[in-house]
Amino acid sequence: MRTISRRDFLRGSAAVAASSIAASMFVVPALAEEETEPENTITGDASADGAFVVWGWNDDIKTILDTVFAEAYPDEYSRIVFVNTGGSDYYQTKLDAVLEDPSNELYPDLMGLEVDYVQKYTNSDWLLNVADIGITDEDMANMYQYNVDLGSDYDGNVKALFWQATPGCYAVRADLAATYLGTTDPDEIAAKFADLDTILETAREVNEASGGTCKLFSGYDEIKRSLMNSREVGFYDENDVITLDENITTYLETAKTLYDEELTYNTSQWSADWYANMDGDGTESNAALAYFGCPWFVYWSLSSTWQGQTILVPAQEQCFWGGTGLAATTGCSDTDLAALIMQYLACNTEGMVAINAQNSDYVNNTEAIAQIIESGASADGNGYMYSADQNFIEFFYDKADAIDASTVTAEDQTILSLLDTECQAYATGEKDLDTALADLKASIHDTYSYLSVE
Repeated sequence: MRTISRRDFLRGSAAVAASSIAASMFVVPALAEEETEPENTITGDASADGAFVVWGWNDDIKTILDTVFAEAYPDEYSRIVFVNTGGSDYYQTKLDAVLEDPSNELYPDLMGLEVDYVQKYTNSDWLLNVADIGITDEDMANMYQYNVDLGSDYDGNVKALFWQATPGCYAVRADLAATYLGTTDPDEIAAKFADLDTILETAREVNEASGGTCKLFSGYDEIKRSLMNSREVGFYDENDVITLDENITTYLETAKTLYDEELTYNTSQWSADWYANMDGDGTESNAALAYFGCPWFVYWSLSSTWQGQTILVPAQEQCFWGGTGLAATTGCSDTDLAALIMQYLACNTEGMVAINAQNSDYVNNTEAIAQIIESGASADGNGYMYSADQNFIEFFYDKADAIDASTVTAEDQTILSLLDTECQAYATGEKDLDTALADLKASIHDTYSYLSVE
């Protein structure tokens, strides 16, 4: 059998595309049998002359197109057909099938890409370089560099543009902080999240003070993103040899301490129990005092219990979480319209100020952010901030400059899922640390045979 290199696979060479191995790579986990894949929700007529098809996994992109872009360019907006796949779990499977069939009337001209898998697409032959459709370095001058890197392929060609910047933080519930930490002062609370050792001490303090009815975090995986999205070493080196950053070991060891000392409720992020702990009172019902977050998490994911109760503190490392890029496909039917949408929504200061006014996004444009701060807009984080002294946009202003996304690769989403398995096995005592790390490397190799274990 022909040996397939990472570079060959990602570039989608004809030989690789024809192989069964290539066909099986980068497939998102299969849906459970009892789950039913939802039908796409299609807005507009894809068969109409001049139809321009945009894909997303929810209506976030559609909302911006329906408001910000429609107001600025109503004639061009009238041509847009939007395909909502009904959830991120189905997005890549559905999208990839259509990308292989340019004759399909729903073939995307423009598509949204989430950070967790954007590198899969930028390092394929499915996307156009933004330079080839007329978007210049000057257009991108006000972007945060980490987002430019995330949207670029391994050769530095920019293919996806982000309208959001997503620096990480911890969101702390003020009423619980007052009860179990004795303060609602943002600086005093920030000191309790200064580093992982301090975070562990804070977790013990909350647990002891509440008798276990309130925990600092709902689950130990609240620390995952801050560690994984601040790594200095990627999951493999320039020779495609698997490497594990020291943050991997730190995550496993810290997770085990949290588990062994019963400092969390051991929930998984996005689970029903995880959500339920947002709303507990910390006395009669279990509650989590803090959640790892970022700008979009605050106003899209926190429950109404947190409205007017949210204090933001810096993560112990500058890091990021999520964000959506826009990319034009190689079969795009109208690259001028693709460039117009991407430029206005991801480069243009006026457009990005309008996005912030629409949905409170912390936008990926330093000039737009400066204008928003000067105007006082979004100061309360869409009603979630506890204190008027803590300006939502100003809080994040210095949190994105030093973010480094250079370690992110096309394989990260799957590898991070493999890490979850090994972290749980180690935290619960099923495996020792050396075995968990060795098994992680082995599972990475088993999933991506072109990555080797020394």
